[in-house]
Amino acid sequence: MNKNTYSLMFGKEPLQFIPRSSQVTMITESFISEPVAQQIYLLTGLRGSGKTVMMNEIQHKMITKKDWIIVELSPERDMLEALASKLSSEKQLAQLFQSAGINLSFFGFGLSVHNSVPITDIETALSKMLEH
Repeated sequence: MNKNTYSLMFGKEPLQFIPRSSQVTMITESFISEPVAQQIYLLTGLRGSGKTVMMNEIQHKMITKKDWIIVELSPERDMLEALASKLSSEKQLAQLFQSAGINLSFFGFGLSVHNSVPITDIETALSKMLEH
């Protein structure tokens, strides 16, 4: 019997790997082109076809780009709160949010600003964070 070529670990490159260099390059270049050609992609395919491996490859390419922040989100948590939490934990962004007077202490992110009312709505908080 032949060995199973599918990996049971998500994102782990299998023994038999089909490189998708041209697709990865096309996606990363469309994200950084001026003007931005594409803002979202949807990867679909059969189980074990390499979707997560491809996303990991795109992540590794984008993490080296200036002005890009990679945030991994899990559907196990509230995604808006997780995004705000991860953005506020980035040192440079935390300093930017403080200088902009964005008080996120209500959410327990540890980012409070003296004499500033805490933002109590996560969508408002994210809007202000992304604005700055």
